[in-house]
Amino acid sequence: GFQPQEEGGMRMAYIRYTGDPYGKRAKTPGTSADGTPYRKGERVFFYPRTGATYAGDGAARASAEFDELASLEG
Repeated sequence: GFQPQEEGGMRMAYIRYTGDPYGKRAKTPGTSADGTPYRKGERVFFYPRTGATYAGDGAARASAEFDELASLEG
């Protein structure tokens, strides 16, 4: 049967694919896709396919939105 992946102590309810967006710590300071500046080491949500990065409230929204869409896939 399907086993959810463990990631950072959270159970992932969907399969991860290459190119899926993910949360990470920023290696350099920058500005997120919605214009929010972020500092090195801050938690950001990154979309590898587009190169878009979201920080702060935008990261939380983008992460929740992706989780919801991914859970509908299965």
